[in-house]
Amino acid sequence: MNAHEMGHGARRVGDPGPETRALIAVVAELSATSHSEITRYMTERISSEIEAMSQDPPTSRALERAAQDGVDAITRFLRDGLDEIEIPDASYALVRMLARQGLPVSVVDRSNRLAQDSIMRWCLEVLADLSEDTGAAMRAGVEILMKLSAGIDGVSQTLLAVYETERDAWLLNRNASRTARIQEILAGRPIEVGEAEATLGYRLGQHHLGVIIWIDDVKMVGAEGAGTGWSGLEQAVATLVEHLGLRGRVLFDQFDEYTAWAWIPLGTVDTIDTSGVSEVVAGWQHPIGVALGAPHEGIDGFVRTHRQASQAREVALASGLACPRLVSIGEVGAVALMCTNLEWARAWVGDVLGHLAEDNPSAAQLRHTLREFLSGGGSFVAAAEQLHLHRNSVAYRISKAEDQIGHSVREHRLDLENALALCHWLGPAVLAPDRGTATPPE
Repeated sequence: MNAHEMGHGARRVGDPGPETRALIAVVAELSATSHSEITRYMTERISSEIEAMSQDPPTSRALERAAQDGVDAITRFLRDGLDEIEIPDASYALVRMLARQGLPVSVVDRSNRLAQDSIMRWCLEVLADLSEDTGAAMRAGVEILMKLSAGIDGVSQTLLAVYETERDAWLLNRNASRTARIQEILAGRPIEVGEAEATLGYRLGQHHLGVIIWIDDVKMVGAEGAGTGWSGLEQAVATLVEHLGLRGRVLFDQFDEYTAWAWIPLGTVDTIDTSGVSEVVAGWQHPIGVALGAPHEGIDGFVRTHRQASQAREVALASGLACPRLVSIGEVGAVALMCTNLEWARAWVGDVLGHLAEDNPSAAQLRHTLREFLSGGGSFVAAAEQLHLHRNSVAYRISKAEDQIGHSVREHRLDLENALALCHWLGPAVLAPDRGTATPPE
C-alpha cells in the first residue's frame, strides 16, 4: 500500500456549532505548531510501555518516523474536517517491520491504542486552556474524541489487517527456508553453520533432544475444543520443556498435516531424566503421541537424536496402542531395530516364547511376571516386591512360564528379554492368535 491507502471512514456527527468548530480549528493549528512536542510524547510513551519498540534501533527509528507522519495526518484530519485519516507510508512500514520480526499482534494493537490515547490527552489538555466557556470546551472535547476515536479505529483496523497479511507471508517464507535447511542437515549435506543457525533461529553447537510429536486421531484435527492442530502440538512440546525444567528456544518444524518435529536445546547438558514425562503425556486429554531420542551433541547429534525419535515413533505406531503416550529410544532401543519387519519379528517371538507368545490374558500375565523377574536379576524376592505378590506366587508363575516356553528361564536369557520387550511394546502386532492352551491365571 502507498500513502493514499486510507483507513475506514470516521463516523459523522451532527453540526457542532460555530464556537465548537472554532475551538477544534485552534486545536488543529496548535497541533501543527506543537508537532515535535506531540511526536516526542507519543514516541516516548510507546517506547516505555512496549519493550519491543525500544530494544532494536531500526525499530525505534521506524516508530519515530511513523509518529511524526502520523501526527501530521491527524492534524490534517482535524484541521480540514476530513472523513478519513490518511495512513502514512511510515506507519505501514513500521507494522510490516513488526510482523517480520515475529512480534505478536498485541504489540501492534497496543501501540495503536497508546498513540490514540496520547493525541487525545494532548488535545484535551490544550482545550482546557483555550476557552473560559466550560460548555464550549466540553462540546469541542467530545467532538474531537468522537472524531478521533472513529478515525483512529479505522486506521487501527487497516494496520492490523496489513500486519496479518505481512506476518502470514513472513511465516510462510520463514517456514519454507527453515524446513529446507533442516532437510539439508538431516541429509548430511554441507552447510555454513552461522547461516544455518540464523535461518533456524537455533544454535547447532550444543546438545539436542529430538522429539517427534503427532496427532493419533486425525478426526480430532480442528475439532472444537480439541486443542489439537499445530498450535496444540507446539504447546504440547512447550509443556514437555517446562516439565523437564529446560530453557531456550525450541526448534519446531511442521512435517505434515498431523506430525511435527522438534529439537529441544540442552546447552551443555548431556543427560535428561524423562522418568516423569510418561505420566505427563498420559494425563493429556487429547490423542497426541510423543517420541523422544537421546541427547546428542553438535550437528551429528542433531541428526542422530532425530533419527532415534523416528525409530521410537515406529515402535509406537507398530504397537497400535492408542495415544496419548510417550515412547523413548532409551526404553525401546533394541525393539526399534527389531520391529522393521513385523512378520519376521512375530515368527521369532513365537520361536522364543512358544505358547507364551499367544494373545490372551493368561499368557500376558505370565509374560509380565517373567519380564519383571528377569529385569530384577532373576530374583524372586525383587520380582515379588515389584509385583506386590508373595515370593511363592512369583515362583509358581515362573514355573508355569517355563512350561510354556519349554525350558528354564535361566537359558537363552538375552533372547527371552528381547522377545518379552517386543511383546511389551508391540503387543498384538507380534503375538500369535490365542490357541486356548495357556494356563489360567492364578
